[in-house]
Amino acid sequence: MGISKTEINLRRLLSSAPQQENQAKLVHYIATLREQLEQLAEERTADDLPRVSKAVLNDYSEKIEAIASKLVDPLPEIKVPRETVAGGSGKESPSKADGEDHIAPSPGLRRRFAPSSNIEDRTRESIQADASAPVKLDAAAQAHIEKHRKLQDDLTDEMVGLAQQLKESSLLMSQSLQNTEKILDSTEKAVEQSLASTGHANVRTMSDQVLAPIPEPEQEQEQEPEPKPIPHPDPDQSIIGHLIDVIYFVNAIR
Repeated sequence: MGISKTEINLRRLLSSAPQQENQAKLVHYIATLREQLEQLAEERTADDLPRVSKAVLNDYSEKIEAIASKLVDPLPEIKVPRETVAGGSGKESPSKADGEDHIAPSPGLRRRFAPSSNIEDRTRESIQADASAPVKLDAAAQAHIEKHRKLQDDLTDEMVGLAQQLKESSLLMSQSLQNTEKILDSTEKAVEQSLASTGHANVRTMSDQVLAPIPEPEQEQEQEPEPKPIPHPDPDQSIIGHLIDVIYFVNAIR
């Protein structure tokens, strides 16, 4: 099981505190050591067991009290929980925090164990105080939040509009499908009626053809050739011919 950050800081501060000659800094070191010891007592492992045993905690507490006994003025008493609770994180060494205010001491140096319920109550009260405290934001943060809120409102309005359009499109499509079904039904009925009437007409025509008598074939009659007309001579042409013959005869005599 490894050493936590809180215990590492506690050991470093325990080793450097005895060499500190400044009383104000030493008082701050002892107060920090006591806080770290309390946090170390609250730490638990993954199996929900205390990370540090009670004997080790008592040893750390005795070393802290030994350092505190070197002070001219006594310091407040230390409280180590009898039963540790989960949580707690380590703090860095206060070697960098020089020049801080002096902590007012109280008379008496004693060790006593505080029940874990007190720690739980303090933790719960601190969490409730943090939750109830108002959060102050600057103008840039307020503008950023307002911008995101406006974008979210616009997106919500757009989604509502799209949902309305989708609803209207669905209604139009439903009506179109109903009209198409009606047209198909009427067309189907018309086709059935047309086929039925065509079938009746074909049956009637076939029955008429079957009942009609078969006509006999006509015999071809031979036609006699027409007699050719006998040509008759034209009287005018015959007279002219005789005159021409007479003229030839007279010329021959001369």
